[in-house]
Amino acid sequence: MWPGSNQFALFISVAAICGLIAFSMSCHLPGHPNADYRGDVISQTGGWADESSCAECHNQSDEFSKTGHANTLRRAETPASRALLSKLSECEAALAEGTRVIDEGDQLIAETSPDAVLHRLKLDWCFGSGMHATTWVSTLPDSHGNTDTLEYRWTWFTSLQGFAVTPGQPAQRGDSSVSVHGLLFDGSKARRCFSCHSTVLPVSSGQIEEDGIHPGVTCQRCHGPREEHVRSEGEIHPVGWTTSDRMESVRRCAVCHRLPEERPAADIRPDNPAIVRFQPMGLQQSACFLKSEMRCTTCHDPHRPMDAQDSAGIWQCLQCHNPEDDTHTLCGLGRNDDCLRCHMPAVQMEFPVKFTDHWIRVLKQPAESLQ
Repeated sequence: MWPGSNQFALFISVAAICGLIAFSMSCHLPGHPNADYRGDVISQTGGWADESSCAECHNQSDEFSKTGHANTLRRAETPASRALLSKLSECEAALAEGTRVIDEGDQLIAETSPDAVLHRLKLDWCFGSGMHATTWVSTLPDSHGNTDTLEYRWTWFTSLQGFAVTPGQPAQRGDSSVSVHGLLFDGSKARRCFSCHSTVLPVSSGQIEEDGIHPGVTCQRCHGPREEHVRSEGEIHPVGWTTSDRMESVRRCAVCHRLPEERPAADIRPDNPAIVRFQPMGLQQSACFLKSEMRCTTCHDPHRPMDAQDSAGIWQCLQCHNPEDDTHTLCGLGRNDDCLRCHMPAVQMEFPVKFTDHWIRVLKQPAESLQ
């Protein structure tokens, strides 16, 4: 039974090794020079308002609550999480490994028995809005009391309507009491994962205070603590994330979506599909970006769900490539529709998720060659 005394000792012994394993898409978020506000998510200890008060004055709150950002982290016990985990029993690959999830009412327990011993693990948190994928983690203390996370081996992919091995994890599961369930991340990596999926993340001496987590990227994550603003009924407007500088605007999105300087310079090239999932990396190489005032919010309204806005339309492109304007550069094929298919194709990753290539350019080869 996890965590039994012998297994817990084994957990401690393998922690250092497992912590070095490259972590997958939900947690691969190293720091960068403009990560100050992400740090504040951990260090800010007060000033937070009840976010339900935002809706009293700001109409954006209604739609924003449905966005992927707002729903990118939740407790494993939520109904949506339970509903997905119940479908693990339909995954033949998981069944072949003797894996299942038991709903015990107040908690969800992952079980697997690769040998004569039954290994059990409580699932604590659910990462991802479910629009693309959903991954579960368990929080575990290390020998110093820091909060580590164990990323569960099985991820739900919306495109598959089913489960597959979590990206970044080995094709064959391990055989220790830890690796039978997934990959262990050390405290530093655990905090990075949670910090990009939450608005408030209290940490004390390396231990994440889970009861104080405000899950999801919500209003105050971008606009800063607003307790004084609410208390004064809008009279006080604290200095927060408001800027007219477009580079600063992009860098704020890149706190979690990542900047070019976070990868070796040799990786920032148009034929490298590995950088496609980090949108600001490609965007900042684009002539469209370099020769205009373009920023992330030119195409994306952060307050609205993706399916409620025209982020994939052509109106953005026509601002600079309008066939009715003789001074504009036009498509060499004479097209004025379906711009994204050729210039921002959806690229298939090594896992069953596609990402739109934000390196806007004239492709030298068919879009399919990047997939």
